[in-house]
Amino acid sequence: MSVKIIVLGGGLLLAIIIGLLVVAAVIWPTINDVKTGETPEYADLRPQQFKQPYERVFDAVLTTAQALGWEVTARDREQGEIHAVATTRVFRFKDDVTITIGREGEGVVVNVRSHSRIGKGDLGTNARRIRQFQAELAKRI
Repeated sequence: MSVKIIVLGGGLLLAIIIGLLVVAAVIWPTINDVKTGETPEYADLRPQQFKQPYERVFDAVLTTAQALGWEVTARDREQGEIHAVATTRVFRFKDDVTITIGREGEGVVVNVRSHSRIGKGDLGTNARRIRQFQAELAKRI
C-alpha cells in the first residue's frame, strides 16, 4: 500500500509540474533575448529618453547597474556602452546585459538588452530585469 501511495504521489507531482510548464508557456513568450524597442513580445519596453547631459545619464546608468548587483564587465563612455552580467537569484544563471547610451538631438536615449546565456525561454526574467532597471534609472535622473 505504501508503494501505491508513493507512485500516486509521484504521478501527481509530475502532473503538477507539467501543468505549471503549460501555464508558464501561455503567460510568457518563449524567448530569452529582450531589447527595448525591438522585441515585439514586449512592446511596452521602449528606450528611455532624457533631457539631461550625456555624462550625467552615463554615470546614472553605471550607478544603477551596480546598485542592482550586476557585475559591470566593460564600460566605454565614448562609445556609450556598458556591459554587465546579471545573476538570477534561484538558479544562479548568468545573463548578459548591454546598455547603450546615445545622443539624440538635445537629449539622450538609453537602450537595454538582456539576454540569457542558456535556455530557450526565460519566463519573463529579462523583461522584468529591464523594467526594474528603467524604474531605478528614472529615480536617479
